[in-house]
Amino acid sequence: MSKLFLLLIFVTVTGYGQQDSLSAKRFRLTPLPVIYYSPETRLGFGALLAANFETVKIPDSITRSSYAQTYFLYTINKQYDWGTLVRLYTPGNKYIVQGKFNYTFFPEYYYGIATEEPESGKDTIQYNRVGVDLRFYRQWKKHFFAGIATRYNKITNVEAGQGHFIEDKPTGYNDYWVLGFAPAFTIETRDNYVYPRKGFYLEALYYIHPSWSGKSYSFRSFKLDIRQYYPLKLISSIDAVAFQLLANLNTGNVPFKDMADIGGSYTMRGYYTGFYRYKNLYAFQAEYRTMIWWRLGLAVWAGAALTPEKWYTLSDHSVKPNAGIGLRIMMNRKDRLNVRVDQGFGKKDQRGFYLDIAEAY
Repeated sequence: MSKLFLLLIFVTVTGYGQQDSLSAKRFRLTPLPVIYYSPETRLGFGALLAANFETVKIPDSITRSSYAQTYFLYTINKQYDWGTLVRLYTPGNKYIVQGKFNYTFFPEYYYGIATEEPESGKDTIQYNRVGVDLRFYRQWKKHFFAGIATRYNKITNVEAGQGHFIEDKPTGYNDYWVLGFAPAFTIETRDNYVYPRKGFYLEALYYIHPSWSGKSYSFRSFKLDIRQYYPLKLISSIDAVAFQLLANLNTGNVPFKDMADIGGSYTMRGYYTGFYRYKNLYAFQAEYRTMIWWRLGLAVWAGAALTPEKWYTLSDHSVKPNAGIGLRIMMNRKDRLNVRVDQGFGKKDQRGFYLDIAEAY
């Protein structure tokens, strides 16, 4: 959604009930009604519900707080988007369970595959999507975890005009589904999941997507996510600088919606998702976050992405830069949970306006 007008009315509810003060400390619920408008969807409305909670009866300094979020959006164009995610830490952080589910029907622009001139291939497409991403980790040293991941992505009812999408016939253009599995490894020393101020995070996964029966495709994906956080006290007591390096490297017959694309609310904010779409992507982002008054905060960031034909040929294409500024509204002071409103900018006059909850990384 390139332009978004929002009405936010939020109430923070703490605890399971008035009579259980211990439970009240363990469970913190934040509902968020949303009304919005964008050129692609026209008028839409929905709701978002976020929960921070503890998996131990008595909160300690070892077990990290868990987080869950779900939302539903619907528009007068009869479009819809339902998603949910959870990151669960068991007592002592012995296990980490992370899951995402998403079901959508939203028309979008198609800009071609591996092109430096996306506007020349612009087209409109629509489809239904079901996405599932599950990761299971077991601790084997204090901050080190190993496990397994699986992901499922199904694209159906693909429709397009008589433009570039039909001419290009990208892999998966007439519907497809993939099911992949990956060994997974992570390092986790962050002090907070939704607003980290210090610590380090690394996640590495190597997905193997076999060619199953029907409209599925065989390809492999290596995904690397490295983040580092440094606390500061320049303006407020919770200032922080955050860095992120992302790699999404693919080989084989990669369907168009599983390629490494740029844009959206998390990676390279400022670009329409899929404006640039390649097999391989390296992205670097740096962000400064601060609180400026009461519950209002500010964030500024800059980044750049490389899109090589092969993982080691970094200079194949031009550098894709981005930068932006964002407003933060802190809904939950205990967990530092923010509503995030960002305006990002990229090359070729790309820009994007985003609403989300919790930080981008």
